[in-house]
Amino acid sequence: MAEEAESIHVPATRENIHRLARDGILNVEALDRALRISGDSPDRKRWVWFLDTLLLLVGVGALVSGVFFFFAFNWAGMHRYLKFGILDAAILVAVGVAFWQGLDRLSGKIALGAAGLLVGGLLAVYGQVYQTGADSYQLFLYWALLVAGWVWISKFTPMWVGWILLFNISLVTFWQQIVGDIDSSLFLLIFVLNCSGVVAWEVGRAYGIDWIKSVWAPRILFIPAFTALLIPTMILIFSSSLRLVDDSLLFVLFGLFIATSGLVLYAYSQRRMDLFMLTVCAFGLIIAFNTWVAIFLDLETTTLLCLSALFIAQAALVVRWLSRVSGSWEARNNE
Repeated sequence: MAEEAESIHVPATRENIHRLARDGILNVEALDRALRISGDSPDRKRWVWFLDTLLLLVGVGALVSGVFFFFAFNWAGMHRYLKFGILDAAILVAVGVAFWQGLDRLSGKIALGAAGLLVGGLLAVYGQVYQTGADSYQLFLYWALLVAGWVWISKFTPMWVGWILLFNISLVTFWQQIVGDIDSSLFLLIFVLNCSGVVAWEVGRAYGIDWIKSVWAPRILFIPAFTALLIPTMILIFSSSLRLVDDSLLFVLFGLFIATSGLVLYAYSQRRMDLFMLTVCAFGLIIAFNTWVAIFLDLETTTLLCLSALFIAQAALVVRWLSRVSGSWEARNNE
């Protein structure tokens, strides 16, 4: 009996608790109690915290939106000093609340985030009032530079992600307005920018930095990084079929696509399980491969039918593989 009791001493994860229930060791009441004790099922205190946080976010978002819509509706009848005065006062209030609450509390972080959003509104109003003629990329770039200090001291994940996205928008708008046509160089820069964010976030998690715990931040940054490799890969496939490849950088991006896919599939299946990353990468590979099949087979009317059957089979294989990866991690945790 002692050996049997010792054999079920496993980490109190959701998977392990449900496995014990499937094996008949836990009944329904014990399952519910185990989920509550492990923290998987939120208790009243956690629900109250969730609702407080949600209402705080909604309230701050409504206030910031209200400021923007107020300007949009009353723009013609407001003096420029009044416009600047309202925005400056709103920024000062937000910064004051952040200082009063402290950046170690969520309310202080959200207040500082609201101040960062209002800075963007202030720049937009400045450009409209004085008709500076500045390009859109300058607005987003100056916005990112002005709030950089707040972002660094905030230790607030949404502010960091939003800050990196501002640089993405600045880069894309700069390319459209100054450089001209979007080319492979832009895709390479977008990949480097966002991939650097993903790597920095994963390194921070590996070193145990307290505020870098969320898994959604690298997921959001991985989407534009991987898309910046997938699109040039598809362009290369189409160009190769027409013998129109005149950009050698496309081959570099294709190599990065293959290397990144292999690294992501290995890292997030062997080192740290993240089914979202694996799913995005797997379906990106499916899209690229099916594009190649559609171009080079050229089956005319039967192409759609063949591709549909191929996609269904590939999706089934991906789902089965993801299930096996999840099962292997569950078995590893039970050891």
